[in-house]
Amino acid sequence: MNKKKMKQVVFETIGVLISFLVLIPFLMVFLNSMKSKRQANLLQLSLTGISWEQFLENYGTVIREARLVSSFLNSAVVTFLGAALVLSCASMAAFVVVRRKTRAMKAVNNFIVMGLTLPLAMVPVYFMLSKVHMTTGTGAVAGAILVYAASIFPFIFFIYTGFIKGISSEIDEAAIIDGASPLLMYFRIIFPLLKPVTITALMHCVMSIWNDFGISLYLLNSAKRTTAVLTTYLFMGQKASDWQLLFADVVLVSMPIVILYLFMQKYIVAGLADGAVKG
Repeated sequence: MNKKKMKQVVFETIGVLISFLVLIPFLMVFLNSMKSKRQANLLQLSLTGISWEQFLENYGTVIREARLVSSFLNSAVVTFLGAALVLSCASMAAFVVVRRKTRAMKAVNNFIVMGLTLPLAMVPVYFMLSKVHMTTGTGAVAGAILVYAASIFPFIFFIYTGFIKGISSEIDEAAIIDGASPLLMYFRIIFPLLKPVTITALMHCVMSIWNDFGISLYLLNSAKRTTAVLTTYLFMGQKASDWQLLFADVVLVSMPIVILYLFMQKYIVAGLADGAVKG
């Protein structure tokens, strides 16, 4: 075995070991979610105590008492609208900034990318939203969507600019000669070319919004607007000693993202690779 193959085997072995270490907590949570209270409280990584009847009882209790159906719907609405807003705005902004090679656009690019280094200050954000009545009722949902979009926007803008730089400007010139308006050129010609990076950006948006806790805790903490992630926090206060129910709740809340990632992982890797090459 030559040196190159040996190095590859070593890296692959390390990757498998790291993956196994990451998988252990998830496996423990899943196994204990199918056990009785006494067995789950032992927090053991074993098959002892697992039964189909206990599985149905634990997950049925969580779905009923944690109001997961309504919480999942709330999370789905906020996630869909937030992702749609940030993807549409970031892709169009990136297209304009990349194509208009002026000092002003360079300054805009630097200003937006600088947002990657700044943490979200929730207290002043909440204060500003309260001034425009976006912290209560349906206004809180709109406020949360705007905050999510603003917090994710710099990163999505960044990966779009890297990808668009690899798209020849001759395509734009040909479209203009054919009489296409800027909007028509973008939606009919440019945006379809962004499919690989858009799938990657979409997955990042969905994971960031669905898994968020801080913004939801401030703005979506009422019974009618509770998101899926908040159910775990609220459920823990009610069932602090019932580890089997808490584990079942964690599994159910995590499942949509896990399933989505499994179906889209090849597109995500392709989008990241294309963005790296084109950028």
